[in-house]
Amino acid sequence: MSKDKEYREYREPFCNEKADIVPYIERLERETKKKFAGPEPLAKMKYEDELRAKDRAFSAYWNDITGSCSAGIIVPSPMPRKYRTTTKRRVHISQRGILLSSDESQKTDRPSLLEPDSHADIYRILAEMLNTPVNKHISKFLNFIILRGDYETHTIIFNIKRINSDVVKGFTKIAEKLKEHAVKITGAYLFHDPEGSKYYLNSSSDVDGLRLKRLFGNRMLTLRAGGVTYKYSPDGFSQVNLSICDAMLETAGSLLEHGEGGRLLDLYSGYGFFSCYLASSYSEVTGIDFSESSIDSARENMKMLKPKAKWSFHSRRIDVRSLRDTLPEPGIKEYIIMDPPRNGTAPGVIAAVAERDPELVLHIFCGVETIPGEIEQWRYAGYQPVKCVPLDMFPGTPDVEVMVLLKRTHVPKTSSRPKSGR
Repeated sequence: MSKDKEYREYREPFCNEKADIVPYIERLERETKKKFAGPEPLAKMKYEDELRAKDRAFSAYWNDITGSCSAGIIVPSPMPRKYRTTTKRRVHISQRGILLSSDESQKTDRPSLLEPDSHADIYRILAEMLNTPVNKHISKFLNFIILRGDYETHTIIFNIKRINSDVVKGFTKIAEKLKEHAVKITGAYLFHDPEGSKYYLNSSSDVDGLRLKRLFGNRMLTLRAGGVTYKYSPDGFSQVNLSICDAMLETAGSLLEHGEGGRLLDLYSGYGFFSCYLASSYSEVTGIDFSESSIDSARENMKMLKPKAKWSFHSRRIDVRSLRDTLPEPGIKEYIIMDPPRNGTAPGVIAAVAERDPELVLHIFCGVETIPGEIEQWRYAGYQPVKCVPLDMFPGTPDVEVMVLLKRTHVPKTSSRPKSGR
């Protein structure tokens, strides 16, 4: 099987995403009396009004999906605006010059209400620099410009179509000059994406040579949440709203409360965001993630933490075969946390997890569109939702993060796989 085909099959959602998100969006539009357009249609609302509308819309949507438990009250974001610690600009080139677009639907460089003022200032300075005659010759190689970090320090990533010595020298000069005007810039990188993907940190395509090149600064980014200091690769996944991460970790710990001991299986573990925070409550921790750099970070983060638990992390694509080949043999009580990509788990993963008969499963959804299909699979496998906690991870947008705790209620009968969609 080719890598492209394998990737598409892995990413294929179980449910019909467009069909399954419509009821929630329609309810939210009725609650807010708005017709949604653009990436942040709720950003100009008062936050208490936005939060109330989301809470009502999601609660009704959840009740339609399952009658086994009610949704909890949505957890608010401590920072309702200017919260994003990862932002981007798509680079457009025209006869009028270089445009750093914050809104692809309108191709505008208007600053987002969801990003820190320091990000907007950096993009403004960069636009001026890139439009100077001395820099225009390398500006044509840009796909995106990305800012990452926390609220105190920023790392800039230039997503480029081509990488050679002239490009490296040119963007090093730009980054060094930018640092003189923006003191929060502590690192700079080049990210090579010759295909010019619509995804700003696309890693699914093959690249000859380096994918990520450091221009200056630390080799790893750092954040602190839940009392734990994490390090992760500049091109690795991390939550975009750092302000709510403490609440996210605390909620996960509360939902998986079980006393001491047992084995934690962290699927789609990333750099160990949940594993490191929860490790003290378990005797064993096993994490799996497709990203090799994230798994390397998870190992380093756990080493720094020095937990009493026995732990291991594995870089594998999460599918039925890898779970059976990689996970330890069942034998002690298991507690599973799953935080898959936005379009859900690969076919058969939920059934394979349920076969291990875990005590509790915490399934985290970074959007509502895959919830119906995934919950249907859990029910078929003998598990029902017992608690549901939505978190306002993305204020100003219709999206919510959702934590669903599942527990076995029956042993499933052997029959055909449930149909895809609703």
